[in-house]
Amino acid sequence: MTTRGVVLNTETKLAALLLAEASFQKYSKVFGHYRNTANSHLVGRLGEFATFAHLQDQNLNPIAHFLELDKIQNCDIDSTIGRIEVKTWKADFWDDWGRCVSVNQIASLRRKADLIVWCVVDEIESDNPKIEFKGWSEVCDIENLEPKMTGKEGRQIFNYQFDEASLNSIDSLPTREINEQGRNTSSSN
Repeated sequence: MTTRGVVLNTETKLAALLLAEASFQKYSKVFGHYRNTANSHLVGRLGEFATFAHLQDQNLNPIAHFLELDKIQNCDIDSTIGRIEVKTWKADFWDDWGRCVSVNQIASLRRKADLIVWCVVDEIESDNPKIEFKGWSEVCDIENLEPKMTGKEGRQIFNYQFDEASLNSIDSLPTREINEQGRNTSSSN
C-alpha cells in the first residue's frame, strides 16, 4: 500500500496548538472514548489539519468543521467525496491502538461520517510535525468487524479495529464517491 504524508508548517502547528488547548479546556472534565489530555487533542488536530490540506490539494472542496468547537456533532471535514472523520495516533501507539473506533463511539460516528482517514503523527514536539496518511475506510465497513480488546496489557479498550491491510490507499480518495447510504458508488479503487 502506498502511504503519503505531509510536513506541517510552523503556522499550522501553532493553530493546531491553540485549537487543541481550547478543545482540551472545553472537554477536560468530560469522559471521552480515549485518554483526554492536551497532547491527545494536539495529535488529533494535527491529523485534521493535514487531512484538510490533502483534500484541498486534491480539489475536493473540504469544509473544516474541526475549526469550530461548537460543531462536535458534525464530521471533522465535509468534502465532495463525503463526510470525513479523522483518526490520528502518535507513531508509538499505531500498532496497538491505531485503526480503532471505540464501541461506545460507533453510533455517533455512523450519524456524522461516511469515511475515516487514518493518520500517524511523528515529531510532534517540533515546529514542523510529520503526518503520515495510513489510509482510509468507509464507516459502514465497521459492520464487518468484531469488537475486541486493543492496547497493551493493563490499558486495554474495547474497540473495533481495522486490519492495516484492509485500509484503502489515501491516493484512492479522489476516485471514490460515497452515496447517502455510505456505500462506495464508483467502480475503481
